[in-house]
Amino acid sequence: MDSILHWIWQIGVNYFLYAILLCLSLWTAKTIMQSSIKTKVNEWNYKYRIRKVKTKAVLSRTHEYKNPLLKHLNLLIKTNSEERNENSVEIFLILSTLLGVLSGVFILFVFGDIFVSVMFGFLLLLIPYLFLRLKLNKIRYLMSLEFLNIVQKLTQNYNTMHNDMYHALSETQKDIRSPELRKVIVKLISDLQVSRNEYELRESVQVFTYTAGTNWSKRLGSIILKAYLYNEKVLNALMVLTKQMEETEEMLEEEKSQTMDSVYNGYLTIPVFIGSLILGYYSSGAQDWWKLQFGSQWTILLFSVCLLGVVFSIIISAFLKRPKNDL
Repeated sequence: MDSILHWIWQIGVNYFLYAILLCLSLWTAKTIMQSSIKTKVNEWNYKYRIRKVKTKAVLSRTHEYKNPLLKHLNLLIKTNSEERNENSVEIFLILSTLLGVLSGVFILFVFGDIFVSVMFGFLLLLIPYLFLRLKLNKIRYLMSLEFLNIVQKLTQNYNTMHNDMYHALSETQKDIRSPELRKVIVKLISDLQVSRNEYELRESVQVFTYTAGTNWSKRLGSIILKAYLYNEKVLNALMVLTKQMEETEEMLEEEKSQTMDSVYNGYLTIPVFIGSLILGYYSSGAQDWWKLQFGSQWTILLFSVCLLGVVFSIIISAFLKRPKNDL
């Protein structure tokens, strides 16, 4: 027992002090080298992405659409789909055409009127496109509400991650509450990760900017592309973008308060239209109101024009009620 205590006091203390000195040395070295190591890792990731871009740059671009309509449909489909399919535009056009043609043939067989069958076939042909547009408009509206918050968080994470845009985007999507918005950011991150060349990288960013549908998103897409593809330091550009968006947000709030009278006047057409129908019903007396209202082609035309005016009044009021946070 005495020999153990003697060893502890004579030799063990020295080993203990050496261990403390070693831990302090390792901690100091880690603190000093951590920043340089992260910078070196970012450079390796950048060189790997550039090498991947150069090795795949010779791939053919068979699905780079030149026609504006086909390019528009390509972006619209990619915005609403979660999986990549190079033939999605062709499949969409074929299915929409079959829907319109079969519907037109069926209506022609039932009613025997070529004009009516062509008109209904054309309208039904547009249903898949209108459905995708409705989904896109919903996403754009949600993004217009949260886009400033997304840019602010991205700026903070980009600074925290030592100018690594990929990890900054990954951290930003964790703070997004809306499932629709998180899906958009996750899709962008996934597309950037699996892109094989510069063209696909630009296409991924283009899909993101088209989804948001604002000039702010185009500027953010350009910033992301510079940081991811060329490894540029874009912290100042993100801060300037954030400041400009905040100033525009304040201006739009003032504009929104000034246009509320026009919004209320637009929605006022709904009770006025319904009230006019009720008033006509009670003032028809002993006559058949249904026959008076829909028994002549002129009354039907007047009713359709009034109904169309109410619909457009509601649409315009909805646009005035929700101004875009844009340049």
